[in-house]
Amino acid sequence: MLLLICTIPLICAAITDWRKRIIPDWTWIVIFIMGIVTAVINEYTDEVIFNVSLTDKIAGFLIPTVTLFVIALKFGGNGIGGGDIKLTAAMGFCFGLYGLVFILFFAVIPACVYAGVKKQRNIPLGTFLCIGFLAYVSLVFFLRKIL
Repeated sequence: MLLLICTIPLICAAITDWRKRIIPDWTWIVIFIMGIVTAVINEYTDEVIFNVSLTDKIAGFLIPTVTLFVIALKFGGNGIGGGDIKLTAAMGFCFGLYGLVFILFFAVIPACVYAGVKKQRNIPLGTFLCIGFLAYVSLVFFLRKIL
């Protein structure tokens, strides 16, 4: 259920990033809050949501944030914007490092194809993060059905 709550802001971020090349702040804030909610639920109740440890959430937040921030500084903001960094950090905190790796795997492949076809360095990363997230959600629901 909480996975589906994150779908709405991600789809809004994807559409806005595709059209205007901007990611609204409310989208990553909602996702980050969902990460906090799931961390509290996992810590203080017997209910396990996402089955992501707090350590995994913190690593999912810090590693991509620092990496993307360094890349943005190196290239002067061409290609990676602040919205991309904040959205990726929020997703890393919500889904943990391993979930984010899966999401990024399915986001980077179509993003590279798009950049190659369009011959662009500046791509709407939020759109491709949404594609990766939808692949992640599909796999999670599929595995829950068969297991």
